[in-house]
Amino acid sequence: MIAFRRALSREDAALIAQMDVVCFPIDAPAEFAGANWFIGWDGDRPAAYCAWKVVEHDESVGFHYRGGVMPDWRGRGLQREMLRLREAEMREQGLRKAVTYTDADGAASMRNLIAEGYRPYVPTPTTTLSGLGRLGRAGFVHWGKKL
Repeated sequence: MIAFRRALSREDAALIAQMDVVCFPIDAPAEFAGANWFIGWDGDRPAAYCAWKVVEHDESVGFHYRGGVMPDWRGRGLQREMLRLREAEMREQGLRKAVTYTDADGAASMRNLIAEGYRPYVPTPTTTLSGLGRLGRAGFVHWGKKL
């Protein structure tokens, strides 16, 4: 069983940075500041990590900022577990909507989002999450769910 704990220290941030390179080798590094981070532990081995933060999106919403599962733990339902973990925190903060985006070829992530009740939406300049420079470009799918 994986136990998720808050990531608060510099050591946690450094570990997340290492894990992020494994999970997203061509993406820009994740930013630790400004997000609520968790690391999923299998005993003393880090198995997964995730974060969320509040963003303005025509209203304040919870944004699934980043999440990754290390290769040895993939296929065990951790991505869905991390979605639910973050949604619970968003609800506790009084947020009524969760949003995220995926690469258009991320079939496994899309299946997990759909299974958890997320639906695609067409971003506008005030609702895009992937950056204004990416607005309207092929390659990203934006997802939302009422909490």
